[in-house]
Amino acid sequence: MSAPHCSPPPADLPPDDVFQEVFLRLPPEPTFLLTASLVCKRWRRVIRSSAFLHRFRAFHRTPPVLGFFQNLWTLGCPPGRRIRFVPTAGPAARISPPPGFQGWVLDCCHGRVLLYSYSDEELLVWDPMTGDTQCVSAPPDVVGEDVTATLVCAAKQGDCTDCHSSPFQIIFLACKEEDQYWVSACIYSSEIDAWGSWAAIPTPSLVSLDSSTLVGNSVYWKIDFAEEDSNHILEFELGQSQRLCLIELPEGVREKYMSDIHIMPAEDGGIGFSGVNYSSIHLWSRRIGSEGVAGWVLLRIIDMDKLPLSGALAGDMFLWSSVVAFARDSDELFLQAESGIFMINISSMQLRKVLEASGSAIYPYASFFTRGCDTVGIDDRDE
Repeated sequence: MSAPHCSPPPADLPPDDVFQEVFLRLPPEPTFLLTASLVCKRWRRVIRSSAFLHRFRAFHRTPPVLGFFQNLWTLGCPPGRRIRFVPTAGPAARISPPPGFQGWVLDCCHGRVLLYSYSDEELLVWDPMTGDTQCVSAPPDVVGEDVTATLVCAAKQGDCTDCHSSPFQIIFLACKEEDQYWVSACIYSSEIDAWGSWAAIPTPSLVSLDSSTLVGNSVYWKIDFAEEDSNHILEFELGQSQRLCLIELPEGVREKYMSDIHIMPAEDGGIGFSGVNYSSIHLWSRRIGSEGVAGWVLLRIIDMDKLPLSGALAGDMFLWSSVVAFARDSDELFLQAESGIFMINISSMQLRKVLEASGSAIYPYASFFTRGCDTVGIDDRDE
């Protein structure tokens, strides 16, 4: 009779820190960590630990763009409104708005979303990854019905790779039209839980309320080209000054870019804007010359008709397009064309379509998607 078969002893598995080093080098897109967390209980426990997630964010630093939010009106009687999230980083990155809150998205910053309820005059700072929310009443004595707000991370050390618990500021902007246009702004600080004083300035037209840009210690908005002398952007200086001022754009911008530009950080680190001229994206920057005079410089031209899209050149697809958003935390730029919304990485020149035609403003959302690692119903104890 043959000897009974004996299975070899199981091989020793590497310690957790070895697995962490491997997981750190996974791409930051959500599908990779989520898939790895579902392999076994031990991998899941390693990946969902707060220490590893903090290391993962610090290692990659630049969070991926998971998608964008849109404010939509819904048909019905009476008509309503809803917030839609369109994922661009795969089906894993699905995000639902906080239940029960009736309002609009106004801004996204470092993994948090700023919403506003017009009926309740209440702002909500929402972290989709943790589910945390913080309500802030609108500033007192708001003048004007056209309002918007910008969310700014107030981390003191300048490291915004993990802003989920960092203090923040809200810059609230209100516009009104009387004999002329006026814009007022004030700042909320989460550190002192209070609003500051209002600052106000006359403007040649209304401020475009669907986007803002933070560069250095200032926030910028585009002023609508509705009036003949509207050829400016609005700057609000943070810090002690809290001053509003107008910056004139280059001559001919209205005609060259069909009265449609998008304010964004320039590639050289200053304030800039982009505009589409036929099928070319023009990227501008405002610079201070040797004599201390500020002026605008055309930094770069991207010929969209020469970029590959779905295996073929884009051609004249972007002949009548416009830049509608720029992801503040990355190099992703969004364009609205006749056939839909497209996303282009201005560093890698990768171009892809992300949504069929839509006229609603979009608000890009960038974050390390860690919420998917907390799948309900999986036991975290070691096998």
